[in-house]
Amino acid sequence: MDKYSGYVLVVYVVTFALLLGYLAWMWLRLRRTSEEDRE
Repeated sequence: MDKYSGYVLVVYVVTFALLLGYLAWMWLRLRRTSEEDRE
């Protein structure tokens, strides 16, 4: 069980990091396009 709990933890961390990175990228892109629209 210990062998697999390490893999599960790594998968969770990588998935969470990818999700956060994707959300941050989308937020920055949306903010950039909205700023261009205002000009």
